[in-house]
Amino acid sequence: MRNLGRGGSFNRGLKPINRLLFAILATIILFIILGIGSSMPLSGEEVRQFMEQFEDLTKDLTALKIFVNNFTIASLSFIPFIGAGIMGFVIFQTGKFLGYISAQSGMHPALLILFSVMTVYGFMEFLGYGVAVSEGIILSYSIIKKNFRSEIRWLLISMGVSAALLLAAAALESFLINVFEELIPSSAGI
Repeated sequence: MRNLGRGGSFNRGLKPINRLLFAILATIILFIILGIGSSMPLSGEEVRQFMEQFEDLTKDLTALKIFVNNFTIASLSFIPFIGAGIMGFVIFQTGKFLGYISAQSGMHPALLILFSVMTVYGFMEFLGYGVAVSEGIILSYSIIKKNFRSEIRWLLISMGVSAALLLAAAALESFLINVFEELIPSSAGI
């Protein structure tokens, strides 16, 4: 990266590979937040609220519904100055719910996280979130440095990349849910 102290623009000095690395770093941090959240106990009221939200979300679940939910969350991450915090909170709350599910199923939360990464949809979903968070942070810095206009192009590109990753993840997640729904009833009859 160029020496930014000599009038070089942060946005022009930030190469695409550096943006990708920043998005990967954001993704790793989001996974860490998910893991921390999964180790936090839930109160009885939180369990009730989570179950209501979960039932509403999973009713008539389709790839489009998954995508709209995930992209809505990712879109909040693009909000300058507060987007990364919003995403951190959402991921932390998701981790708490994951911890509850793991306690109910007897599986360690790390195994549930690892499962979502191994089935690829979790990694694509979190990378889509990481792209959104990293661009929100870069956009915030651009506003401070009064280079907002030069960042608009990258904002649109990041939104497109995030949407593409989240759409692919939603399609795969929906497919896996349908496969497991078919396997579980047939396994119970054996």
